[in-house]
Amino acid sequence: MSNFSDIMSYVGLSTKEAAAALNVSEDEIVRWCNTNEAPPLHIWQGLVKMLDEIRFSAEEAAKSADLDQLDASDLNRVKLMVPGQAASEFAGPKRAATALAVAALARVFV
Repeated sequence: MSNFSDIMSYVGLSTKEAAAALNVSEDEIVRWCNTNEAPPLHIWQGLVKMLDEIRFSAEEAAKSADLDQLDASDLNRVKLMVPGQAASEFAGPKRAATALAVAALARVFV
């Protein structure tokens, strides 16, 4: 495994989704995940853009929640969309953003 693979996992992208999002072949994604060969800088920049979109979406969702009305049972019903072009069409980044938002909201109860 590689750092590239770890970031892909963190973002929640499958090999197929990563290839589509980063406009490369699935073979390249697999190679970068399984070897020490690093992808070009523009590929890293694409992943960073996705991470930023996920983080922004999670932060905005947490900020917009009505904390006075929030109940712990609400946490399992949080759903949100990831704005931006890099991550919005894939299920993995949506799950990652939702997980971050729920974790931020759960802090209210800690």
